[in-house]
Amino acid sequence: MLMAVLLAITGGERSSYYLYVLNPLFAAAFFLQWRGALLTTTGFLPFYVGSTLVARGLSGDPSDWLRSITAVVGFYLISGIFGYASSLVMKLREARDGLVVAHRDLNVIHALVLSLQSAVYVEDVQERVLEAITNDLGFPRAVIGLVDQEERRITGWLGRSRKGEMLSNSGVPHLLEIPLTSRGGSVADALLTQRVKQTMSYPGMNEGWIQAHFGITDCHIFPMLLRNHPVGVLLVDASEGFTHLAQQQSLEAIIGQAAVAIGTTMLCIYRAQHLAIQDERLRIAHDLHDTVSQSLFGIVYTLDGSLKLLPDHPEEVIPELARALRVAEETHNEVRHSILNMWPSEITAERFKDGLRKYTADVCRADNLQLSIAVNGVFEHLSPQTRRGLYRIAQEALANAVQHSQADQATVALEVNGSGVRLIVVDNGHGFDAERALIRDYDREHFGLRGMQKRAAALGGQCEFQSQIGSGTAVVVDVPIHIAE
Repeated sequence: MLMAVLLAITGGERSSYYLYVLNPLFAAAFFLQWRGALLTTTGFLPFYVGSTLVARGLSGDPSDWLRSITAVVGFYLISGIFGYASSLVMKLREARDGLVVAHRDLNVIHALVLSLQSAVYVEDVQERVLEAITNDLGFPRAVIGLVDQEERRITGWLGRSRKGEMLSNSGVPHLLEIPLTSRGGSVADALLTQRVKQTMSYPGMNEGWIQAHFGITDCHIFPMLLRNHPVGVLLVDASEGFTHLAQQQSLEAIIGQAAVAIGTTMLCIYRAQHLAIQDERLRIAHDLHDTVSQSLFGIVYTLDGSLKLLPDHPEEVIPELARALRVAEETHNEVRHSILNMWPSEITAERFKDGLRKYTADVCRADNLQLSIAVNGVFEHLSPQTRRGLYRIAQEALANAVQHSQADQATVALEVNGSGVRLIVVDNGHGFDAERALIRDYDREHFGLRGMQKRAAALGGQCEFQSQIGSGTAVVVDVPIHIAE
């Protein structure tokens, strides 16, 4: 209005202050963009027309409507052009801010991906993802729950605040387990429908537990999926909302990376556990074969002979039963060692040799076997695991020589040198076709052959069988020292 008064008293269109009158239009264009500038121009027109009429009335000049129309068109052009330019500048500024946020979030995602590659435990993945969401993206709180695929439930909750405080449920006497069914509330529903839930508007028992222990009242619930299979769920505090679209996109990208990391880590843990179970079962099977099977054979052989001696020769039965009792006691100890995977670490070369002699005499009943055992080199350089493995292999080789090859002579030679250890067990039995025997299906005898090879392989070495029908057998085992140490 002040500009209109100034224009009226200074001559209208011919006023030397004419350009100053346009300042409100320029200001509206820069601060209100083109729409605000056009509205400002429209509101200014009545004042402009009125000031022009007053100026012409004071000066007595005739009205120049063409000039007035041209001025009005110019007002709209100026406000429109400068307003549109101002709008472009604002959009460029927003785009720049968005690029800055996107660049920051991409760095966050890149750093997270690199850190997740070194994560060993699922808890490590949870902590690093929560740190990225709260510390780097700036959300007040975040919580991750894991899906137990076998039990079909959500558990393993871990949370973090923006202040760096870890929010764990370790102090809760009854850890929350949300069933992955319709009874699991909005958290389970997000996983079942594989859709993001915006808020927990109607908290049930599960949501109330989350609110009580993690301090989240309203949140975004993101399902964490790996190939459409639920692996976890992420709850992000929604009290401050998303400050930028790029922030939400970055959060979704982090969730995708977290789902892959958690899923693969859980799969690796499951496979490691499965392989450990398989290895333990195989170890127990080998140990039971090497101990119980051979010992029971000796006990059965002794009891059978004792029954044949009764009742005519009871004086001969007593030492045989004493021997069977001794073998049964040793078998009992061997079974305990096998189950607990224990072996005396202080075993020496002498105990190694004495144990084999006692084994062939008591268990294999090889009274007529001429056995020679030699240990060369520093036996103490071998680890307890290596000593135990070589002892078991020698046991099996001698049992095969007595029970299957009917040998009456056998030699056990163990040599430790700078690069490795070699065990050779040779007998003069009737021999066998090793290649043909190893490709047959498992039976008692061939299970022992494969067991010797697996024991050698577990020590980083190998076991070979050199035998021909009618010419005896040689079992050769080579194990490198650096594996045994």
